[in-house]
Amino acid sequence: MTITLDDVSNLLHLPIVGQFYTQETLDADLAIDLLVQALRVDRGDASEETRYCRGAHVHLSWLRDVYEDACSRRQWTVAARAYLLHLVGCTIFADKSVTSVTVFYLGFFIDLRLTMGYSWARAALTHMYEQLGDCSYANTKQLAGYATLL
Repeated sequence: MTITLDDVSNLLHLPIVGQFYTQETLDADLAIDLLVQALRVDRGDASEETRYCRGAHVHLSWLRDVYEDACSRRQWTVAARAYLLHLVGCTIFADKSVTSVTVFYLGFFIDLRLTMGYSWARAALTHMYEQLGDCSYANTKQLAGYATLL
């Protein structure tokens, strides 16, 4: 028995068709630029957060603060980007830390009209199978990814 693309689509209601992406390596400097551009945060705050996370990652709690700040300033597009990055970071692209998300995914939320143009179901299934492969090693003690699919 295995999880199929149809299962992911039916369980999570994510689109199967659309543009697929390949995750490129994102260094901390590019991540900071993306955070400043997309979330309109101060460059110093973004730099401090990526340094604290040791790379192109941000804590989910930091994203919640960005979201609340954007809502209080009535910057709805920024709030939506922060919310969506938080959502994918704690669901379909969850990592083993369970507290952070890679900034790479923020690039998909720059233009919110294009968000549904991506094949999120294929990306979720690919991520889950990569995580299953990683956790098959004897010294691995934890599974990353969206375990609800299992």
